[in-house]
Amino acid sequence: MQDTMLPHHWNPALIVLSFLIASVTSFLALELARRFRQDGSVTAPLALGGVLGYGIWAMHFIGMIAFELSTNVTYGLPLTLISGLSAVAFLIGASFYMVRGTPTLPRILVSGVIAGIGICLMHYLGMAAMQANAVTSYLPVPFALSVLIAVGAASVAFFLFSRVMTATYSLVQRLAIQTGAALVMGLAIAGMHYTGMAAVRFNMSTEVVNLVSGTDPQNLVYMVVGATILVFVGTYIAILADQLSTKPSRMAGD
Repeated sequence: MQDTMLPHHWNPALIVLSFLIASVTSFLALELARRFRQDGSVTAPLALGGVLGYGIWAMHFIGMIAFELSTNVTYGLPLTLISGLSAVAFLIGASFYMVRGTPTLPRILVSGVIAGIGICLMHYLGMAAMQANAVTSYLPVPFALSVLIAVGAASVAFFLFSRVMTATYSLVQRLAIQTGAALVMGLAIAGMHYTGMAAVRFNMSTEVVNLVSGTDPQNLVYMVVGATILVFVGTYIAILADQLSTKPSRMAGD
């Protein structure tokens, strides 16, 4: 092994796409959180945690593929899927914990810790899924900082969720608040990811890694973006359908 870092560069289009995915994910999650006031069923935290977990995972992989090494890179499918499932599982767990009781500050912080752990686990499992002719190492300070940002960003997200769950706004106020909050959350989510990427070092290796069983990054981008569009469109249609189904009951109650 040589202690020489592999040259790399960033794909700006994929960086922008990763931020957009994080922001849209945040907006949809805020809208789902708002529905909790009208839906106390089990499906509410499942929907919130599922959409948030998947969106963060999708943003992570697009952002990771934006980091282009000067060597062939593929991704092992089993670890890639496990990383996504871990994000969804932890975010669902955090959502359940927050909404099954009064969203007090301690409950929000615990939910943030649970979600932050899941985000970090997802990120570094995803990094482990990378297959390349390189030796991977991590700088301790950026690594620790990425963990703190993940927990902090998740805690802020759940605080915002609690606000839209308990407060009443006009349509214009709600859209302005949710859009601004979504952009802030998108920056926070992306900040954790790119801080984690700053922690990793890829050094040249004399060992040859078998890349045959992995998935090509370009194909992975197509698959993740396609699946993300389907998830986002499906979630938005479900929200619209829920709004239409609750209007008659509200009018009858009035």
